[in-house]
Amino acid sequence: MKYVVLIVQTEAGQRLTGTDREALYSEIVAWYEKASATDTMIDSGYELAGPDTAKTIQSNGVFDGPFMEAKEILGGYYVLETDTIEEAVEFSQSWPGIDRGYITLEVRPVASH
Repeated sequence: MKYVVLIVQTEAGQRLTGTDREALYSEIVAWYEKASATDTMIDSGYELAGPDTAKTIQSNGVFDGPFMEAKEILGGYYVLETDTIEEAVEFSQSWPGIDRGYITLEVRPVASH
């Protein structure tokens, strides 16, 4: 089964600057290199630009920026293929920054119709 893992940056993660931010990104790059060498990660996904670059489309028009004010920011995603959601969670638990409260991951099954 396929699972999309949404990468959400917390307020603490958004406050990182300079060498702390660079160090976290280096950890993420290393994690991706290791994860991409497995058969589990079937799509390494994409990092998203900041919410200030977003456009929101509603019935009454198109607006600059995100629709909702949020304390956490969707930063990207990747796709896994595992037998169970528990396996997808286990695979993802080593994502850098979770242990320090910088990142939250949401694992969701891809709907099959």
